[in-house]
Amino acid sequence: MRLLFVTWDGPGPNYHESLFLPIFAQSRRLGDVVHLLQYAWDADERSASVREAAQRLGMPYTTRPVWRTPQAPATAAMIAKGALDLVQYVRRHRIDVLMPRSIIPAGMALMALRFLPNVKLLFDADGLMADERADFGGWSREGAPYRALRTIESAAVRRADAVITRTRRAKRILAGRAELDMDDGIVVVANGKDAATFQPGTPPERSATRRELDLSDETPLLVYAGSLGPHYHPDRLAAFAAAVRARRTDAHLLILTGSPEVAHEAASAQGLDVESYTIQRVPPEDVPRYLAAADLGLAFRTASLSQQAVSPIKVGEYLLCGLPVLSTSGIGDLDDQLDVTTGWLLDSLDDQALEAAAAWFTDEVLPAREPFRVSCRARGLEHFSLDRSAAQYREAFDRIEGAVYA
Repeated sequence: MRLLFVTWDGPGPNYHESLFLPIFAQSRRLGDVVHLLQYAWDADERSASVREAAQRLGMPYTTRPVWRTPQAPATAAMIAKGALDLVQYVRRHRIDVLMPRSIIPAGMALMALRFLPNVKLLFDADGLMADERADFGGWSREGAPYRALRTIESAAVRRADAVITRTRRAKRILAGRAELDMDDGIVVVANGKDAATFQPGTPPERSATRRELDLSDETPLLVYAGSLGPHYHPDRLAAFAAAVRARRTDAHLLILTGSPEVAHEAASAQGLDVESYTIQRVPPEDVPRYLAAADLGLAFRTASLSQQAVSPIKVGEYLLCGLPVLSTSGIGDLDDQLDVTTGWLLDSLDDQALEAAAAWFTDEVLPAREPFRVSCRARGLEHFSLDRSAAQYREAFDRIEGAVYA
């Protein structure tokens, strides 16, 4: 089987190297070839490292620049141009399956398939893009851009030979919108990470990492890893750290982010002493050891319709590293995946809720840190390992191929 994975990526994090390439490498059968076609705002800047990683895995990789303005006409033109690109690429490389990730590549694929009657469609919905624009980007759900993307989304779900989502909630939403039965080819696939990379480590390894931060083994260490846009609530992350420090004055907050200025502003606004937090940008390969050295992973988000389709990558990383998780209720399937042995879900981010969570952390998590480490690692392997994701992708590939993998 020759599969072409098509993505449309803005200026945010690039998940090809950290997420998709490892999953494709593990889920391919002998003889399968996965091609990558990435439409990106900063294609030239992104391409070198991804191309090198793809070449190591024997995956052909191509980038195309994105026309960005004016937004609506440029996007429509890109869908048409992308469809032409796909037709040419499929014919040149004898592709069997088109796999668009999200709505705009799906629009390209739907148009291209009019001229490719024998090519199959595996739609990786990966979130609710139109609803995310409405929830956080100021779009109106009555406006033409939103309705256009929703039309493409439902058309892709109906046309696809198989569909991938990240959560069971997204599966129900997409099936309902497309008026499909729940079992009509929709497969839930986790954002899995390598359990050999994201792992708890040994006590000496954790101690060594803490010494780099000038922290003792007894210091309660909170960690946040990832982007810090408004809907990740950096101000409330800092407020939670303040609530913990009210109970344990030696507690420390570690923020690993590409947006250090946002983190510094939030910490300052909450009155945190500069010695009570560390904010730094670290290479991706160093993130697992910092997570493993911590005691609690933070993952706040604004709950909304679009966030029901999200499987936060950082939650899987935290759990695989043995970290209990403090997260927001209503995000993806976390309400079902986390329980009292692995985390705490917040219905609110107000001061009272954060103080209750701080009490849980200091009174229940810290005295039982090792049992929490064991249960969190087990939960991470159950839901968020690379092996789990690869098996789920193989299920989707099976539905395309109509055969069972050995």
